[in-house]
Amino acid sequence: MSRNAHIKRLSLTLFAAVVLLAGAPAGIADDRLGPLTENDIIDLTELPDFGDSAGVYISPEQERLLGQGFMRQMRRQAPLVSDEEVEDYIQKVGMEVGQHAGYYGDFTFFVVDSPVINAFAVPGGYIGVHSGLILGSRNESELASVLAHEVSHLTQRHGARMIEAAGRMSIPSMAAFIGAIVLSAIDPQLGMGALAAIGAAQQQYQINFTRANEKEADRIGIELLNTSGFNTEGMANFFERLQTANRYSDPAFIPEYLRTHPVTVNRIAEARERAEQMPTRNVREDSYEYLLVWQKLNVLSARDPAEAKSFYENLLREGGYRNETAARYGYALALGEAGDFERARIELDKLLVAQPNILAFQIARARLEQKAGKLDRALAWFDKARRADPSSRAATYGYVSLLTLTGSPREARQILREFGDPEQRDPRFFKLLAEAEERMGDRASSHYDLAEYYRNIGEMELAAQQLKLAQTVPDISHYQRLRVDARLAEIEKDLDRLDSERAKRREKEERQRRRD
Repeated sequence: MSRNAHIKRLSLTLFAAVVLLAGAPAGIADDRLGPLTENDIIDLTELPDFGDSAGVYISPEQERLLGQGFMRQMRRQAPLVSDEEVEDYIQKVGMEVGQHAGYYGDFTFFVVDSPVINAFAVPGGYIGVHSGLILGSRNESELASVLAHEVSHLTQRHGARMIEAAGRMSIPSMAAFIGAIVLSAIDPQLGMGALAAIGAAQQQYQINFTRANEKEADRIGIELLNTSGFNTEGMANFFERLQTANRYSDPAFIPEYLRTHPVTVNRIAEARERAEQMPTRNVREDSYEYLLVWQKLNVLSARDPAEAKSFYENLLREGGYRNETAARYGYALALGEAGDFERARIELDKLLVAQPNILAFQIARARLEQKAGKLDRALAWFDKARRADPSSRAATYGYVSLLTLTGSPREARQILREFGDPEQRDPRFFKLLAEAEERMGDRASSHYDLAEYYRNIGEMELAAQQLKLAQTVPDISHYQRLRVDARLAEIEKDLDRLDSERAKRREKEERQRRRD
């Protein structure tokens, strides 16, 4: 499905399939809120006072649940970049800023596959960055400045205050409202349609944070940049360049970030003045990861592989690159995407001879051999990469996927079970585990873990189907049955609640039609 089709489908379903909130991912503590229904009105008498006006209406715990539900819908519907190297990089650089913010929860950073220059924050600690914004940055400090700004919106609970301004609103309506707001960040026209569909079109002004919110996020964001060692002028430089480049353009082509985060000459000047007042620190240089991830996204965003290949050939011939090694890495990736495996192999080998310990080069070599059908070579390169960095999802996932494919699923399952934090499993982990278990003949476990995969991407009906299949496996153990039955009961409660919400919405729409 195309990127536009994904976004259109999201606009049609995000407000209708109200975000499921009670089924928190495995590993969440038992102190979570109980099932949230239409009757759960956010009210002063029902929620604790956290010492600020926003806390009166929506607690940090409810923010977390809203964010989790939102992220499931994004994984299910939105065009997200799923490359582990890109995902892990944006999470790493985001946390380099966010760790100094004093936030009460966790941050989750993700990349939307879109050429639009934009970024947004969602209550609950979720920050989305469009690939177009990363490619629009000239250095890592500019990218970090945007992340610091969005982090500051969360730490100051600007999203929660926006919800407070909306007045009394049920939790399911709030979830749909947040979804529509984020859809507006992806596609403004479709986002407005979603807002109208949930009866919130009159609150369009709340999509954009107030000027005071923006000013506060700038101030705190610059402090975070300074503490993290980035260039504090990155924010003003990025805003100023975006504004200057589009000063005489058709308003329709103004970068979306300037629409959702209005920038004025005074605001840029204030940001630059704050940056100059920060204590002097040694400013860090662009990380190698930034340079290489930039090149990878540049290749992936090309309309066709031949275009990317031609771009890099011209770039290297004319010498218009920021970093020659990074540009040659981009060229090697473009060659691989174009199917020119031999030339791609030559380029990567040159890079590996010069810098044999760069993980991205090793992973690129492994993926190249896999594309070329040389699975033994690919296995060896993935294994080398994961041993060099045992925390690398890209290396580990690539290795276990090939192990399963080439007849070693038991080893693949063992590696996965020992990998990472058991409470921080991503959807692909469960899919890989299910594939290995299926190859092993452990059908009950395979159905269960595939259900976890579907559950984590918001496909609750498919998750229930997998659990029902697990129940029919003849050799299912007593422990497996208990686990399957418990998860199925939880999911069916969620589905019952969703059906109830749909029925109420249909009744309301029918009453409205009769009145009209």
